[in-house]
Amino acid sequence: MALFDTHVVVDWSARSRPGPVKGAPDSIWWAVARDGVVDEPQTYARTRHDAIAALVELVATERKAERRVLLGFDFPFGYPKGVAHDLTGNANAFALWQWLADRIKDDERNRNNRFAVATEINRIYPGEGPCWGRPEKWDYPEVSTHGNDREHPPPRRITERHATGAKTVWQLHYTGSVGSQTLLGIPALQQLRNARALRGQVTVWPFEGGLALPDKPVVFAEVYPSLLQNAVRTQMRKGEVIDCAQVRVNARAFARLDAAGGLTPLFGGSPRLESEQREQVEEEGWILGVGFESELHEAAKDMGPSFIGALRDAVIRYDDPFEPAAPVSDCSAHQ
Repeated sequence: MALFDTHVVVDWSARSRPGPVKGAPDSIWWAVARDGVVDEPQTYARTRHDAIAALVELVATERKAERRVLLGFDFPFGYPKGVAHDLTGNANAFALWQWLADRIKDDERNRNNRFAVATEINRIYPGEGPCWGRPEKWDYPEVSTHGNDREHPPPRRITERHATGAKTVWQLHYTGSVGSQTLLGIPALQQLRNARALRGQVTVWPFEGGLALPDKPVVFAEVYPSLLQNAVRTQMRKGEVIDCAQVRVNARAFARLDAAGGLTPLFGGSPRLESEQREQVEEEGWILGVGFESELHEAAKDMGPSFIGALRDAVIRYDDPFEPAAPVSDCSAHQ
């Protein structure tokens, strides 16, 4: 039996103005797979405000139908060990979430103060602060245009050291950066988590319950669509926006792996993690699927209806899975 009935993968954005009316790259997209079948077309939102409202409605509707939901977002849910304590005095991921939610201003037109908050973070640390990367013409002199070699706070979380190509959360600008999405995304997650329609139904993995199978019907998890970049490249449709292709391929892969009985081990984190690292992950977060790349790649293959049975026969099983052995618009560019 699958763990979830509905699998949603969201590609977040740190745009400072609404996205184009028609779907565009570097905007917010998500794909929904119900019972293993991806809805068409994928969904595009011009603003974070619209996206949050639509995602609350989506998950609430699924729950009214008693469907279990996995909701994956493509930005870090946490920062390296020690940062939560440095900023809040409490080594707890949710204390850091609230700290950011109290400071980030992000209006209905995507106007936001993320570089001002990055400046505040940098001032907490001696010397050149950890947040870096900005447009050269933007007047935030305490946010450097280049990185630095400081050791504290650490440049990367454990999960980024295990995920090939993953960027540091401190990089706010330039190709592939995730820092701005994180500064704006974590307060959005806080809004979703606290939404009245979802109250009491959400687990944020792995911050609640650690590297174990979550026990609530809605699970928020960090994902990294680039784990499946080869599948995305080969399965992109003519004229399709890359972000749209990423969420479509990833949602289908997670749904297929789940249907084949292979999703449970992913919630245990990488089998290569040591016990001390597992404790650290509860503060930093973990990318769902890291350590199980080959299983996800297999699930992402573009195959016919008999695929699930074949995948079910191929998935690695463990006796103990956690031990080693405008309003939102539907817009797809292929329309």
